[in-house]
Amino acid sequence: MKIENLMWLLPAVFMLHDFEEIIMMRPWINRNAVYLRAKFPRLSDRILGHYEKLSTSSFSLAVAEEFIIITAVTFLAVEHGWYSAWAGMLLGFFAHIIVHIIQFLALRRYAPMIITSIPSAIYSVYAVNFLLSAGYTTWKALWPWTLFFITFIAINMLLIHRMASAFEHWLRKSWAPLNDK
Repeated sequence: MKIENLMWLLPAVFMLHDFEEIIMMRPWINRNAVYLRAKFPRLSDRILGHYEKLSTSSFSLAVAEEFIIITAVTFLAVEHGWYSAWAGMLLGFFAHIIVHIIQFLALRRYAPMIITSIPSAIYSVYAVNFLLSAGYTTWKALWPWTLFFITFIAINMLLIHRMASAFEHWLRKSWAPLNDK
């Protein structure tokens, strides 16, 4: 496989994974809120409170922002041969997938991310192994980028969820039926 094709698969793999979350998050939360509050009382009040208030539109806005970043970094990496930076971003995505797998194991039931997490993890491991074995990068060059992107992803997740909440507030205010105003 050409390295460029392997790299361009990342935005597609990301979107397939996030489609599962977009499509299933709202119905899954509605169905599992009581279970989650009973099993994880401290965590679920804060997290569920946030997700219960988000519409699919607001959640999708957050996903779209992440997709734009992943696509832009992939484009720059392919154009300029920034293999270590791209692989660092891929490992940041892989860390996100590992968190989902841990969540699934803790829940011991379906969660709207697990079906696509397994193929996403396989792709991530394959792609990093390909880059390393073909000499496109080394672990020494890869680790600083990985730490950068894990930090970036964590900060971005906080910011995009605030953005999604603000968007949800705007949606409810601006798109409320006229007779409710």
